[in-house]
Amino acid sequence: MYSEQELEQQPLIDDDQWGRLESELGLEMLQEFAQEFFEETREIWFVPGFDPFSIEEKAFKSMAHRSAGAAGTIGFKKLRFAFLCMEHNPLGDETQHYLSAMATIFQSTQDWVQSKQ
Repeated sequence: MYSEQELEQQPLIDDDQWGRLESELGLEMLQEFAQEFFEETREIWFVPGFDPFSIEEKAFKSMAHRSAGAAGTIGFKKLRFAFLCMEHNPLGDETQHYLSAMATIFQSTQDWVQSKQ
């Protein structure tokens, strides 16, 4: 269910979720929340030398679960799905693929948010 093929098919943004939050909070506040998410995600997932195999699988999956929830709350659909792939698949060869895909999607998501300013 959570595979690279399905990941590729996900839209970058959940337009309904983003639009609802923009309507309720305003674009400026939503942008602030998005920036906080990006900063926290960088602190967790983009630490130099980050090695998912150096931590317990349960802890890794917990990190992915929390990140998926935060991404989904803001409306970052494809990024959420990348984290769900890491959460729902065993640590192994595909983990590096998911991490690489997540990094690319993370950058695309940041670029999209930046374009909304």
